[in-house]
Formats: sequence, structure tokens, C-alpha cells
Amino acid sequence: MILFTSSVFSFENSAKADQKDNRLPVLFNNLLQAPPGPYSIIIENKIWEIWLESADPKITDLMTRASKATQSKKYTEALDQYTKVIQHNPNYAEGWNKRALVNYLIGNYEKSLSDINRTLTLEPRHFGAISGQGLIYSAQKKWTLAKKSFAKALCIHPNMEGPKLNLKILSTQDIEAEI
Repeated sequence: MILFTSSVFSFENSAKADQKDNRLPVLFNNLLQAPPGPYSIIIENKIWEIWLESADPKITDLMTRASKATQSKKYTEALDQYTKVIQHNPNYAEGWNKRALVNYLIGNYEKSLSDINRTLTLEPRHFGAISGQGLIYSAQKKWTLAKKSFAKALCIHPNMEGPKLNLKILSTQDIEAEI
């Protein structure tokens, strides 16, 4: 079974806000009401941009380095850089989320879930982290938890293609009993 993973994480960087930005409530409300298509994608991208913003140039620099390392599949370096982000500002949700991504990519599912939980403590609306959680549960064959995660992501971002497709796959597959 192959699960769709796009729209889970983004690699763009900016430099001003974070998950506490006062623009986010309106964007999330608009996301709930947006029809599928370009408008929804524009809103999603704006949310990602805000989540990645930081007024701290050190965070911006570390996130840029970590993102480049992730894109180059230099996962040890990426983990190191994201850990430095977290150490520098443990309340910056996107540092935790991006480290969760790298841990997922290298198969460290429990560490990834731990980072996702911290991300969601800081930003409970983080549809990317919630969808990533579903991917991990799917990889662990925890089908019920995976379905719940994908459904929760869709409650926040109803047009997110990855969770929609993953729910469809999970509902049409003959899934063995959970481990």
C-alpha cells in the first residue's frame, strides 16, 4: 500500500512571525470555507509561510541550513540544525515539525511522533504535522489511528489532497488487523 505524502511539509523560509501570528485565525477560517483549487492552495501556502517566519535571524539561518540539508538528503546534518533551532527557541513549532519530518524520512517514527506531539502542543491546527502523524501510523500499521489523524487534518484543511487520498486508500484496502 502506498500512501500519498505531498502537502505534508513545506521548505520555504521567511523572517517575521510564527504560529502565534495574528493573521492565522482569519487564514484558517478562510481555509475551512475555500473551495478546492487555487484559492485553497494560496491560503495553505500563506499559512506555511507564516509558520516558517521568525523575527530571530539565527532561527532563519538555521532553518535555511536545515532545509537545504533535508533537500540534499543530508539527514544527520538536518537533524543537527533543527535540534539547534529547538534549543535556541523551544516554542517555535516549525522547528519541531521539520525535525519530525527528518525523523520520519529516516524511519525514526517514535522520535517523529514525539516531535509532532510537541508541534501540536504549540500549534494545534498544524495540518501538516497531523497528516504526518497519519503517515507514521500507517507505516506502523496502526490503521485506526492513521484514519483519525487524516480525518483530523481534513477538519482543519478540508481540501488537503494527501489526507483525502490516504483515507480513500485506507477505506478501500483489505487491511489486516492492527499490530
